[in-house]
Amino acid sequence: MDMDISQYKDLFISEAQEHLEALNQSMVDLEKDPGNPDVLTEIFRSAHTLKGMSATMGFDQLTELSHEMENVLDGLRSGDIEVDTDIVDLLFGCFDMLGAMVADIAQESGKTQDTRALTEALRAVYAGEKSSVTGLEKTPESTKKEKPRRKAKAAPAREEREQEPEPEVEQTEEEPVEEPAAAEEERERGEAELEAEESAAEKNLRLRITLDKDCVLKSVRVFMIFKKLAQMGRVITSRPSVEDLEDEKFDRSFEVLFETQEGTEVVRRALLTIAEVFEVDVLPPDGVEALAVEEEAGEAYEEEVEKAETAEARPFDASGAAAPVRTQSVRVNISRLDNLMNLIGELVINRTRLQEIASSLKNPDLKEALAQMARLTADLQDEVMKTRMVPVEHIFNRFPRMVRDLAKSRGKDLDFVIEGKDIELDRTILDEISDPLMHLLRNAVDHGIDSPEEREAKGKPPRGSIKLVARRDRNYVSIEVSDDGQGVDAQKIFDIAERRGLIAPEDRKTLGAEDVLRYLAMPGFSSAEEISGVSGRGVGLDVVKNRVESLGGMLIMQSIRGEGTNFALKLPLTLAIIQALLVKVTNEIYAIPLGVVAETAVISSHEIKYVSNQEVIFLRDETIPMMRLGRFLGLQEENGQGSFPVVVVEVALKSVAIAVDELMGQQEIVITSLDRYLKRIRGFGGATILGTGEVALILDIPTLLS
Repeated sequence: MDMDISQYKDLFISEAQEHLEALNQSMVDLEKDPGNPDVLTEIFRSAHTLKGMSATMGFDQLTELSHEMENVLDGLRSGDIEVDTDIVDLLFGCFDMLGAMVADIAQESGKTQDTRALTEALRAVYAGEKSSVTGLEKTPESTKKEKPRRKAKAAPAREEREQEPEPEVEQTEEEPVEEPAAAEEERERGEAELEAEESAAEKNLRLRITLDKDCVLKSVRVFMIFKKLAQMGRVITSRPSVEDLEDEKFDRSFEVLFETQEGTEVVRRALLTIAEVFEVDVLPPDGVEALAVEEEAGEAYEEEVEKAETAEARPFDASGAAAPVRTQSVRVNISRLDNLMNLIGELVINRTRLQEIASSLKNPDLKEALAQMARLTADLQDEVMKTRMVPVEHIFNRFPRMVRDLAKSRGKDLDFVIEGKDIELDRTILDEISDPLMHLLRNAVDHGIDSPEEREAKGKPPRGSIKLVARRDRNYVSIEVSDDGQGVDAQKIFDIAERRGLIAPEDRKTLGAEDVLRYLAMPGFSSAEEISGVSGRGVGLDVVKNRVESLGGMLIMQSIRGEGTNFALKLPLTLAIIQALLVKVTNEIYAIPLGVVAETAVISSHEIKYVSNQEVIFLRDETIPMMRLGRFLGLQEENGQGSFPVVVVEVALKSVAIAVDELMGQQEIVITSLDRYLKRIRGFGGATILGTGEVALILDIPTLLS
């Protein structure tokens, strides 16, 4: 079978990274609940699969470390080894080393990691525990020689056969018992004679080979099987064909007709040494013709059996969730999805253009056809957007290990709670918020949570709490990082800002707690005060705020001194196509993202009042500051008399009324990024092409009002 195994490298890297992420997450769970057998089973399964994948791809160093790690995990699973902090730290170190090796493979750096210390530590843990179990005094070297070889996961039936005891022979006291050495020698001689007879008699073998139900990289397993068979003889034919096996167009089993001089049991045992081979059955050797006939006759039967098994007993993975059917998902490069979304955007623009033309022609047939096309386009757009949506779990799962390690190094005792893992976001946005979330979580551990002694002195439980929560909020997704720590002292922040000349003494009187974030998010604002702990929370918040706002979102902070702090990232569902409210100022059209719009209203000029030289309006007993968009943009204003519309937007828990000349209605728009030079202009987040062919700028409300 001629196959280039290197073509599977990218798939191996992707699968390996997923298993390493699962190992880190499960190990954090195991540390919290050391006796949980389900978590131990999940850890062992991921480690075993990673070892098998590495062995198949020929990454020997990765395989060796995974194998030694698997030995320790097997001891944990069987109860021979008890979970403690040292073992958890050792396994985390192994996970980090495996991650570094996978990264080297991905980058093709050619580096060789030094795994000797970890390997020796794993062997020492395994050997020492075995010694304590047996009660024998053994050195690590002797234990290493004597410890049983850990087998790859095999079929239950096969394990039972291998462990089946020999038939007992009734003996009397007078009957002499055969010496063990002589019995062993006689048994081996008998097996050798049997295999010799089989080798002389058998030429063709018809084998049914079954893989594990949770086998990954099935085509690579097939490659290894055919390679092993080629070492012992010649493959005559297979069912399915070699091409179908390469394309993984089979369930778990396939058959081969094999010509060999080796004995049946020799071939069978050789194949069972390959990782994730579930069972090898020897069928009657009826020849090529019989195999072809059986293939034709058996396909319909197996198809019915497969349907029944899928409906009645769909396989489950170790976590209890239904195992995914292979044909239900495919891996697609994110660049292809980006191109597809760009094409959908062009389609939406042309659809809007056609609707503008149809409205002027007043042709009912054309309007009806366009209405149908609009529905189909909307459905297509919705499906394409869904393909780009990814659960936030993909980045949330990276953080428990980081929080655990940081808390341990800082001497903090805390619980880390994650909620809303199933909330979905555009993949592009998800990739961009990983670093901001990491920084907020590090700040929460380092500066937010007090030490256990300080918490007890304040009457709090010694164990703190940090929460990472995702939830849907209209057209936005809100991701919150909160802690029950010491909170932010607003007056200290304002003192620092006043000393640095950022606040005039007379202006400080008008500032409230909601204004703290504005100063915390200034570049390097609190670096000089980092030692205070409280103001240190501002280090790097400028990066977080800028990244979130560049995505069309906003960063909101709420903090109560002595009770804790909450940072909320409000993010749009997607960066490509959004709903917007079109407004006109003078002769220019602007788009306001609908996600920040609370309501619209029409007011009269005599309703405008002044508070501290600021124009405000009263709307349902609420005082709302007003901003004239034309004046801000430097456009020619009307005389300001009569009635005019305002758009009330909500930003960072504040409401602001934006005065415009005309409301043009709601429309779906395609966002186009501005040139890198224009991005520096405050208040604009992009541009869009309207149905008339005009270009409208999209207002970035958070930066517009900052």
